[in-house]
Amino acid sequence: MTPPAASSDVRRARRTYAVVAVWVPVLLTTVAVILLLTWLPQVPATVATHWGRGGEPDGFAPAWSVPLLTAAVGYGLAALFGVIALGTRRSGEWGPTLRFLGALSCGTSAFLLVLATVSFAMQRGLADAHEAPSIGVPLVAGLISGAIAGAAAWFTQPAVTVSGGSVEATASAVALAEGERAAWLRTTTMSRPAMTAIAGVTLLMAVLAVVFGVSGGELWWLFAALALLFAVLAATTFVFRVSVTESGLRVRSLVGVPRFSVPLAEIRSVSVVRVDPAAEFGGWGFRLGLDGRFGIVLHAGEAIQVERRNGRPLVVSVDDAQTGAGLLAALTTRAQATRP
Repeated sequence: MTPPAASSDVRRARRTYAVVAVWVPVLLTTVAVILLLTWLPQVPATVATHWGRGGEPDGFAPAWSVPLLTAAVGYGLAALFGVIALGTRRSGEWGPTLRFLGALSCGTSAFLLVLATVSFAMQRGLADAHEAPSIGVPLVAGLISGAIAGAAAWFTQPAVTVSGGSVEATASAVALAEGERAAWLRTTTMSRPAMTAIAGVTLLMAVLAVVFGVSGGELWWLFAALALLFAVLAATTFVFRVSVTESGLRVRSLVGVPRFSVPLAEIRSVSVVRVDPAAEFGGWGFRLGLDGRFGIVLHAGEAIQVERRNGRPLVVSVDDAQTGAGLLAALTTRAQATRP
């Protein structure tokens, strides 16, 4: 049970995270969209949206698409980072990964919004978008704004770590008779909120691709590529097969890739841990935590953690982790005993 003081710290951290990761980006997005709509009559019907290495514009889109895209990206990022934080409500956990994500959300939003508004503002009064100035000034302004906003968001949030990566127990090896063979197989599925978020982003990118394609905008291919990317991400991360055999621990996506394995000879120890994907790994799927652990974390709860002799610890969230970890520990012990 989480101590009252820890619960209070988590609530305070979650409230601060909501401000810097959600409400500040929403406010910045709203201001940016209002400015862009105000300047819309003052810019060419087609504006520059991409610049080449020489600083000259080489990509263009309808002027009305810039406020639309800015709103979609700004509000979409705020919603995405908000969903990540909601995933920690049941577990009551918090950690530096979420603090980093709060700073990332604020900093990224500030960078993108300043870049969009300044580059759009510089095209006011132009007769032709080909005359647009270099992207240098907007880019520098965006980078400075993003760095300041990200740093401010980081230091505004309290440094709270509650129950992150706590080890529940070292796996108790199951009893195996000499020469007895055994295997453990399970299927682990991503949590419904995470699947909904990925599906929502995929749909949004697909809709934007259609909107830009029908209107003649040159960015349709970018959104089509992003929609395809998220579709592939969904297919390869929603469901994994987990197995423990005499070959070791194997984790394979339902479509076959990606796949991960740890042979028995590489295992130092096996334990059962409780994980929170958002608090410890910054999200769901195959992730790298700030503590150095690599995880295939699809939902909160129990997981098998394998300490390798060489390489990062591997964490796999799966139901009945105690049984799987116990068999893996037994097979590892037997393999070590028979090793010359």
